[in-house]
Amino acid sequence: MNIKDIENQIQTYTDRTEDIFLNLAEKFPLLLNKEESSSMDKLLELFDVLDKANNGAVGQEAAFFKNYDIKYSPLFDALNKHIEELSNVNDNVQKIKDNSEEMELIALNAMVISIKSGERGRAFSSITESLKQLSTDMNLYSNKLLDEEQQLLKQINTLKVVFDGILDSQKTLSKAGTSSSGDVTRLIEKASAPLGEIKEVINSVYGPIQKAMEGLQYQDIIRQASDHILLCLKETSTVTVINGQEETALDNLTFNIQLLRLASLVLEDVCRDIKKSIDIFKDNWIKVSETLRTVEPKRLDYIRRFMDKQNISEDNINDNMSKINDRFAATMKQFGVYIANQKNLERNCSGITEKALQMYAVFEALKPIIDRLHHVRILQQIEVAKNPAIAAVKDSVIDMDNLISSANDSLDEMQDMLNSFIGSIKELLGQFTLAIRDDSSEMNKVRLAKNSFFNEFHVVQAELSDILGSFNVFPPGFEQLCISVQIKLDELESIYNNLRSIIVEMAEEKMKLEGRKFDVMARIGISNWELKDSRLKELVEHFTIATHKEEAGEIGNFGVEDGLEAGEITFF
Repeated sequence: MNIKDIENQIQTYTDRTEDIFLNLAEKFPLLLNKEESSSMDKLLELFDVLDKANNGAVGQEAAFFKNYDIKYSPLFDALNKHIEELSNVNDNVQKIKDNSEEMELIALNAMVISIKSGERGRAFSSITESLKQLSTDMNLYSNKLLDEEQQLLKQINTLKVVFDGILDSQKTLSKAGTSSSGDVTRLIEKASAPLGEIKEVINSVYGPIQKAMEGLQYQDIIRQASDHILLCLKETSTVTVINGQEETALDNLTFNIQLLRLASLVLEDVCRDIKKSIDIFKDNWIKVSETLRTVEPKRLDYIRRFMDKQNISEDNINDNMSKINDRFAATMKQFGVYIANQKNLERNCSGITEKALQMYAVFEALKPIIDRLHHVRILQQIEVAKNPAIAAVKDSVIDMDNLISSANDSLDEMQDMLNSFIGSIKELLGQFTLAIRDDSSEMNKVRLAKNSFFNEFHVVQAELSDILGSFNVFPPGFEQLCISVQIKLDELESIYNNLRSIIVEMAEEKMKLEGRKFDVMARIGISNWELKDSRLKELVEHFTIATHKEEAGEIGNFGVEDGLEAGEITFF
């Protein structure tokens, strides 16, 4: 290989080295760019969105259901107290009923006596017939009043049953909400934990990449030194030995030898700096490669555990989200049951009020009967007083009078009780109804919040499907960039080895030139030769001093020593 070939090779490797450094200078910042998210980052962001939405929905739900039954306890205590008051009404109704039955028996006995009295007892018999009818009516309305009371109690018991149903529904909803929330939380915690570990490993890759960039600092030094080598080699020329021109040939051979030696020494330093750069790259890139090798099994294990659609594990994200969706559907159905129960409760409150008013209406119908009984009782007393023929029924009339007075007292007492009961129950159930309506409104907010959460859940689920389809833990293109960097580093190492080979070739070429110089000197009978051509002397001195000053001993490590003849070069 001649010097021109060496020059061409060095030019090629210099250009390639420059391209490699420029390429690496572009790629390292791209590798350090953390703005682009990996699918793992997006997955963690989605988990965070889901977690916040879940906590928000659960918080509102928990606030609504907390102490729900305790909130209504005072209302039911007051309702029970009023139900106890109904027992007093019942006692009075029963007393009126008993009185009516007894009056009916007395009336029958009085009628028998009056009939036996013949024509003289006919007036009394007619009065007693009216009394018997009124007693029958009083008994009838008493039964109706008792029946209305039983229906009212039944309605109140139904209210309790409906409310118990609401409590059961509330407990079911609260349990379902807690369960589904827990499922979401467990899903997020399980699926996030391994990602956090992977993230920690991945973050450790950026330090070595940053450190590896320090290898680029040799780029300018290598380029400048290579330029000096090429300048030296370009000045060499082809030497032809012609008889009579031996001195010119010796000058050119000496010049070429000195430049080749200079170029060789500078190339040694270029190789040294390339090796330093390679060592920085390799030492740090080993750590990068180790991180990549560590992360990949973790990524594959994560896919197997959480994403594999063929071999579904208990931690599979899609499977768990599908189950949560199913439970959500059941929960929303339970919301429907709950709201229906609340409406039923409101209707029942209204029914109790209506039933209490119906009971009072029956009572109102009973009162005129008692008033008419008073009128008939007076007629009886007058008739007994003026008709000695029926004096035998005088005691019965007195008993009848006592019974009517007793029934009237019971009626007065019952009126006060009913007025108090109906007024209290209307106010109580009014409060109950308002509370139920407020709860219905709050429950609707809870339901909407729950529905909103699961709408968010479905959006996240759809986005998760896209992410899980192509799951990467590094930003897009990161691993391909790493492969590309590794290729460039391998290429740089190959260039280094080739340049080392060129140093050997340059040494061989220098030996050839020295052999030719020796042959020429032998032919003309001299043992030593110094440069005579002033132009060549100046060029050698220029290259030597320029190279020395450029790198201050770092490249070539040589210079022109003071006191030497022109053309002599000392290496130190």
